Amino acid sequence: MDFGIFSNGFRKHTIAARTYDEDIHEIALAEELGFSVAYISEHHGEPPHIGTVDTIPAPEMLMCKAAALTKRIRMGAAVKLAHLHHPLDVAIQSAIASHLIGDGRFIFGFGSGFASPLFSAERGLSFEDRHERLAESLDFILKCWTEDAPFDWNGKHWRAKGVVALPKPAPAPLPMATATDSEAMLARAARNGWTLLTAFLEPVPHIREKAEKYAAAARAAGRPAPRRAIVGSRIVYVADTRRQAIEEMRAAVAYEVSVQAQRGFLRMLKQRYGLDVPNDANAIDALAESGFYLLGPPDDVAAEIKRFYDGCGGFGTFLITTGKDWATRAHRDRSMRRFMEEVAPQLRHLDPVDAAAAAP
Repeated sequence: MDFGIFSNGFRKHTIAARTYDEDIHEIALAEELGFSVAYISEHHGEPPHIGTVDTIPAPEMLMCKAAALTKRIRMGAAVKLAHLHHPLDVAIQSAIASHLIGDGRFIFGFGSGFASPLFSAERGLSFEDRHERLAESLDFILKCWTEDAPFDWNGKHWRAKGVVALPKPAPAPLPMATATDSEAMLARAARNGWTLLTAFLEPVPHIREKAEKYAAAARAAGRPAPRRAIVGSRIVYVADTRRQAIEEMRAAVAYEVSVQAQRGFLRMLKQRYGLDVPNDANAIDALAESGFYLLGPPDDVAAEIKRFYDGCGGFGTFLITTGKDWATRAHRDRSMRRFMEEVAPQLRHLDPVDAAAAAP
C-alpha cells in the first residue's frame, strides 16, 4: 500500500496567503515523511465562506509553488471541476502545470465536485447538465492534448473554432484520476486505467460497490490488478489516546461543522448516509463514532484502517486528510509524523490483488 495526503482545505479565515502557506507546509512535510502523493481540493467560494473560510479554487497554482519546495511527491486536484471551465483553458492550464511541476509528478484529477448549483449559475451554465457537460469537456481536453493540427469543436455544450492547444502536456498521456458516482465515468476510468478517488465521508458499502464496478470494468478491458488504482481516504489523527485526539480536534471540527451546516452538507450526510452530526461542540464525537474519523493511538488507528480496507475490498493507496486547523501546527505535524513512523509500517504490506482474488 502507498500513502498520501488529501489536502481538503478548511482553515478559519485570516488571509488566504496564510492558509496556502499552511497547506504547502503540509505537502512539503508529507514528502519529507515519505508520503507519495498529495491531492488538493478545488474549493470555490460560497456565501457561508465570506469572512469565515479561506478557499483554494485554483489548486494547480498552489501545486506549482509546492513543486518548487519538493522533489518527489506527486500532486493532483481532487478534483478539478472541469465542467465549470472552457475545456481549452483547462487543457492548456493543466499542460502548463505538468511542465512547471515536472518529472511526471502532476496528476490530472477531475470530477463534478460537491453538488452546488451556485458554481454553474455563477458562470451562466446549467447545473442539471453538469455530468453530460463534464463528459464532453473531457473529450475536448483529450483532443487538445493529442491533436497537433488546429481543429473546430461543435459539441452540445462547447463550441470552438481553429483551436491551437499549446503546450502539450508532459508526459503524454498525463496520469489521470477521478472522483465519481457515475457508472459511465466509472467504466471509462477503469478502461483507461485512471485512478479512482473516494472521499473520506463515503460509507464503506458505497465505496465497495463502486470499487467492484470499477474493478470489473478494468478486468474486462484487460487491466490487471485494478484495485491498486483505487484510493481510499479517511480523517486520521494520531495521539497518545483517543480522548486526547478528540479534544485537540474538537474546536476546529465544531467550527467547520457550523459552516458546513449552512451549505446543506450535514443534511446531505443525513439523507445519503444516515449520519447525524450535531451542529455544536459534540460534532467530533459523532464523526469519530461513525468511523469516518480514525483517531487515537497508532495501533488502534492501524487496526481501524485495516478494517476499512477489508470492508472496501482493498485499495492501493490510502490518504489521510490534511488542510485543517486542528490544534496547532506542531500537533498536526506530530500526527502526520507518527502516522508514517508507527501506523504506516503496519499496513504497507497490504496488497489489493490478494483482496480482489479472495472476493466473490
